[in-house]
Amino acid sequence: MANFVVIIDPDIERQSRFIEKIRPLIPLVEGLVTNTCAMGEFYAIWASNERAPVSYVADDQGTAVLWGEAINGPGSERITAAQLRERWQNLPDDLPDALDGFYAAVVYQPKVGVVVGADLLGLFPVYYYSRGEILLVGSSPELFRCHPEFRQEFNPAGLVGMLLLMHIFEGQTLLREVRRLAAGHVLGWQPGQAVREIKQYQIPLSTRYYDLPFRAHVDILEQAVDEAVRRHAPANRRYGLLLSGGLDSRMLGGFLQRNDVDVVALTLGLPTDIEMKCAVPVARTLNFEHRAVNISTEQYPICSRTQVQWEHGANGFNFVMNWGVYSYLSELGPYVVLGYIMDAILGGPLIHYTYSKHSPHITFDKIFTFYNNWGIKLDLLKKLLRRELFGDLVEETVARIRTLYESYAEFDSSRAWFFELYHRQRFHVGGAAWALSFGAWPILPAIDRQVLEIVGAMPSATIVERRAQKELLCTKFPALAKLPLDRNSYQPEPLQPRLRYLLTQSLKQQLKVPRSLERLVKSRQVERRYYYRISDFNGPGWLAVRRQAEPYRERVLHLFNGDVLAEILPPPHITVEFKRDGIVEASGLKLLLGFLLWSKEHLEGF
Repeated sequence: MANFVVIIDPDIERQSRFIEKIRPLIPLVEGLVTNTCAMGEFYAIWASNERAPVSYVADDQGTAVLWGEAINGPGSERITAAQLRERWQNLPDDLPDALDGFYAAVVYQPKVGVVVGADLLGLFPVYYYSRGEILLVGSSPELFRCHPEFRQEFNPAGLVGMLLLMHIFEGQTLLREVRRLAAGHVLGWQPGQAVREIKQYQIPLSTRYYDLPFRAHVDILEQAVDEAVRRHAPANRRYGLLLSGGLDSRMLGGFLQRNDVDVVALTLGLPTDIEMKCAVPVARTLNFEHRAVNISTEQYPICSRTQVQWEHGANGFNFVMNWGVYSYLSELGPYVVLGYIMDAILGGPLIHYTYSKHSPHITFDKIFTFYNNWGIKLDLLKKLLRRELFGDLVEETVARIRTLYESYAEFDSSRAWFFELYHRQRFHVGGAAWALSFGAWPILPAIDRQVLEIVGAMPSATIVERRAQKELLCTKFPALAKLPLDRNSYQPEPLQPRLRYLLTQSLKQQLKVPRSLERLVKSRQVERRYYYRISDFNGPGWLAVRRQAEPYRERVLHLFNGDVLAEILPPPHITVEFKRDGIVEASGLKLLLGFLLWSKEHLEGF
């Protein structure tokens, strides 16, 4: 990807000073190349991997910059910046179809204004700030404060949304008047007028396939994913594949191999990780070159500083280690295929987490509780925040979350699916794409209009709990279905186990040691579940981040009740005990760590 800033400023001298100030800052990691595109009051500057797909044009018709690959469809043709400028020239009166692919773009036409857009689900971050005749747009809010007309003020509403859901809500950032562009929207701006967010795309819902049998649903999904992979990853170039031990990247690997794509796979982790032991035989079966790398916990403090500085907490603070991956991706080639969000798209809404025999109905309260578990629980958050500053913001934000949730669709299953995709998946999962892009450009076949439309036309019973996706792998790629599958647990069972596997498991069951002894043995071993190991809040990596953040606790006590903060987030010398799931329960604590680090540079004077 690219780290970009766009400025519209009629004061050319002021604009020039701003650009010169941010020029040395915009390469946020090593090895990036800086480029510019300018015309009069418009200036775009960006830093990207030298092989990143970037297209730009500047002539008497105006300017346009396209960071990434925008696919018009139904084929795989990538449009250029000049073609995009023509496509967007009559916005908002003439609203063209949205584009597939992972990208962000800006079009500027003198006397007409500016249009900015991004991919279907808004994974590519686009932030903006306007004041009078000045407009700032960027992939991060960080450099906006270098402009003399920018007013840096803390936004309490932004923090409340983050602490409730673990990521930003309604585009509210930690900086007042800085907004994140909503998914499926384009930004329109003209001098002297207010900024507008114009809806261009929302996942369509229908009942088109409700009358078909399950087998037909699987066939339709197979065709849709196959065509998406062909469009997004045509076989005329080499790709990296971030190969986990799970279902999504395995399935994508099957489609890539079927289409004769040249692939080198990369798996993160240690040789002893269950994830690695599941990924290696997949790469072997697909005949992919395979590499492995472990991100050292010693990198966590550096990665956390990078994430805090450039993401401003928008995506939560769980995966700081993603900022240590990009340099390894660059060795694979210019593009990397990612299975991110595939499970939530093909696997449907997470309504099975809220279902019980005694309380079968889906409700907003159940859905909200599920997401709030990743942040600071509602009752505790009310105690943490100083009411004299935050007032009723918690209650008001929850009410807006409910209103948005209920506005998505008629049925709660569809509401839950939309909320998952447009929130947790967009930020918590999909937010990693921006960090990884500085090594290789992300290819995300799931971010595809046809795939989304087809899944949106199927009944929940087909897709929920990944039913259709699992059946697709079993029937279309049976060799992959027979291999152990990592489920983030100690039982990596295949979807279609071979007889030998079943016999081995039966023997193990007969010889099984007492559960208490098994727990004792595991407690003395290195954690073999990859995500639990890298997410260990009491482990060396996160302990280093906790020590790094601790000196800034005093900076936030005018916002937080100190005793409650100490209860939620103890000092680093205290081991934090978790009841059930150390990943979920530590998520809100990590978000607070990120905010402490953010406060170092951004809470001055507030």
